[in-house]
Amino acid sequence: MRKNQRVLKSIVATALIACASLMLFASPSGVQAQGDLNSKSQQAAQITQEMNALDQQMSVATEAYNRVKVDLDAITVKVDETEKRLYDIRQNLKKRRDLLNQRAATMYKDGRTSMLEVLLRTKDFGDFLEQANYISRIAQNDASLIERIKSTRDSVEVLDRDLNEQRRQQQGLVAQSEAKKTEIEMALGQRQALLNSVNTDIQNLIAQQVSAQRASDEALSKQATEVLTTAPEGGLAKTAMRYLGVVYHWAGAGPGMCPTGEHRICFDCSGLTMYLYKLFGIDLPHNAAMQFNRGIKIPLSQARPGDCVYFGSPPHHCGMYLGNDMFIHAPQTGDVVKVTRLSSRKDLEGICRFTK
Repeated sequence: MRKNQRVLKSIVATALIACASLMLFASPSGVQAQGDLNSKSQQAAQITQEMNALDQQMSVATEAYNRVKVDLDAITVKVDETEKRLYDIRQNLKKRRDLLNQRAATMYKDGRTSMLEVLLRTKDFGDFLEQANYISRIAQNDASLIERIKSTRDSVEVLDRDLNEQRRQQQGLVAQSEAKKTEIEMALGQRQALLNSVNTDIQNLIAQQVSAQRASDEALSKQATEVLTTAPEGGLAKTAMRYLGVVYHWAGAGPGMCPTGEHRICFDCSGLTMYLYKLFGIDLPHNAAMQFNRGIKIPLSQARPGDCVYFGSPPHHCGMYLGNDMFIHAPQTGDVVKVTRLSSRKDLEGICRFTK
């Protein structure tokens, strides 16, 4: 009897606890709290997705800017070279004209009045050179000199036209560069505005995600260091690891090469690979797609530390392969140079090797 009473009391107590739990869970405040947490988590996930999409757009825009800048630098060099050539030719032309004037003066002083007659019949120096009967009135050496002057004069005119066209193209490239720069800065502003617009709870959730990712990045960096223990000292891959933690900045290309002057040293993706290969005497353009087109294509099975990996079609992101499914790269705004799993990317376009 007493045993049955104890069992009955136990059943009642358990039922009361269960009911209390159900009431707590079903209470408006409990449901609301759980709902708020789920809602904020969903918002945080959505905002993170939008930020990733913006980072993708910025990566494409940055590499487009880099491509225009490469073209701009190339044409600037060409204009400078042409201006020097043009100056040299004009100086040479002046010397030849002075020499011809001296010859004409000498002919006149010697009494060869036929030269004076020709000069009087011409309107200007150009007309003087074009007189068909002039060649027949002077010595063969003077005729050859005149032909050289005419040829030089024509060359100068062609160079003038080419130079003007190059300057026009340069101005267009400058305008394109400024447009790309503005596009990137607007995207950066949108990214920051997106972060500023969310409430503190969601910002904390995103911060937790970032913190967890950084811890994962640090662990992967240690693993990469271990993998590279057998790699040659002073090789490309080990050299790349020295720049872990360097801040990402669009169009960044190493020490003193931050486009806004904001950082002493910074990189974007193609700026990092360009800088590293430059240390080893290999010149690469500051653009992922241009680098990819220039490199020797290597299958993943043959990839070795120091080869470059390219993502997107056409490539708009790149990094350096370290081995064991890892690569080092400058990822995006707000991040730093770090190691990432190659298999985490679904847009691998190819792997390239570069030699001197």
